Amino acid sequence: MRRAALTALLALCAAPAAAQSVFDRAAGLYGDAKDPALSCTANPHRLSFIDSPPHAFFTWAEPTPDAQGRMRSVDRYDLEGATDTTLLLELEGSPERSAEGQRPVWILRLSTDGYCWGRQDWPLIRCERPQVRCDQPVS
Repeated sequence: MRRAALTALLALCAAPAAAQSVFDRAAGLYGDAKDPALSCTANPHRLSFIDSPPHAFFTWAEPTPDAQGRMRSVDRYDLEGATDTTLLLELEGSPERSAEGQRPVWILRLSTDGYCWGRQDWPLIRCERPQVRCDQPVS
């Protein structure tokens, strides 16, 4: 009986862990790598997700100005798609438009220590506003 239990335990330990989704890997606490006012120590933000409808939420510890200078504590993005390392997002309520007159589709690109922002209408290598993890990365 002990041998069977030990064999089962070893099999469980040796089994590969279920692969984490991009959402599991992306969720967490972040700070701006370049802007001290939005750093992990000054005003970090939490990235979280809901399934229905699919949204990403960026929630700051303290209100911060958006691109139009309005103070906000939460940004809500429509989730338009995902790969193993990227999220395609549209910021709800944004007045910003692409050259084609559409809301821009933002690309959140995960890195080993955080993420950065690109857009579908930008060159692929352009990735701005790097953010670093404030909490421990999910392994």
